[in-house]
Parts: sequence; C-alpha cells; structure tokens
Amino acid sequence: MTYSIHDTRPLPEREDDLRVLDAIQAILEDSIADFALEDAENLYDEDNQEILRKLEFSKGTRSFNLVIAPDGYWHLLDGRFPRRLLMEIHNALIPD
Repeated sequence: MTYSIHDTRPLPEREDDLRVLDAIQAILEDSIADFALEDAENLYDEDNQEILRKLEFSKGTRSFNLVIAPDGYWHLLDGRFPRRLLMEIHNALIPD
C-alpha cells in the first residue's frame, strides 16, 4: 500500500480508508456488468484529510471518471457521466 507523504494521520486510520475503498471497488466490480472498471488510483484530500479513490469506467471507446470517498460520498464526476452507470453505482452501494 502506498500513502501520501502529506497524510499524517495514524496508520490505522489510513488503512481503514483503504480497506473501505477496496470494498467499495470490489462491490462495483462485481455489480456493474455493462461498464468495465479500467483503472483505480488513490488520491489524498488534504482539506478533509482522507484518501479518495478515482475509478475509471469505460464502455467501448468512452471512459468516465468518478472520485469517491470512504464514506461513499462522490467528489467528482465527469460532466457526461452516463445516467445508467450512475444508477448502477447507486444501486450497488445503497442497500435495500
């Protein structure tokens, strides 16, 4: 696991963020069939002192980025993010 040099929180807090982000990513990989999860990258939000994950989904030649926090909050979406993919992500992460 790699960490940002700017993340001065205790190691257990950083590991908790990564564990939750790994779980979110695994759920999305298992739940979304129409789009491929091509790339994942960890980012550090200095303002909120948390690790974020950038997920790049693709379908055909188009790709779409989502940045998500360990609490499930979506920080960034591409402007032309498909509604169908948004709904699939929402349905995968929000339990019935």
